[in-house]
Amino acid sequence: MDNFVSVKNTSKNIEVILPSEEIFKRKLLDVLGDEYLIIKSQYKYCSIDFCIINKWNLKILHLEHKQRNCHKNRYPSTIINYSKLMSYKRNYNNTILIWSYETDAVKYLVYSEDLLKYETSYCKNQDVIFIKNETLLDGFDSLIATIQLKLK
Repeated sequence: MDNFVSVKNTSKNIEVILPSEEIFKRKLLDVLGDEYLIIKSQYKYCSIDFCIINKWNLKILHLEHKQRNCHKNRYPSTIINYSKLMSYKRNYNNTILIWSYETDAVKYLVYSEDLLKYETSYCKNQDVIFIKNETLLDGFDSLIATIQLKLK
């Protein structure tokens, strides 16, 4: 096992989670409390990182978490793989895309099919889209409120 990945053996299942994902998951659980269950995807190449389930009404929300090792305003936009967006359209229609930054800042965006209309670019042999920072919503408290509203 290397320093970059935590492996938890939970009976039959093995959960592989990056340190940044573990920190983010714990932070969410600390605020959301016991009425929500957060499950980490176990497939390394899954298009989403987490599934949050409201235990009372069984509503489900998917989260894609990206860690950025820079200040949130360093670049005028952020990037996401176009194939992930297509996966959200096909499989995960209730998804929030989240970017965490080195200063504990959080920006996020609720997935909509409008993202598929953005102009695509080519970067590192992949089709990507650039999302302008002013399009993203800002703040961890605002993210929590959005999660709770979508799972109400």
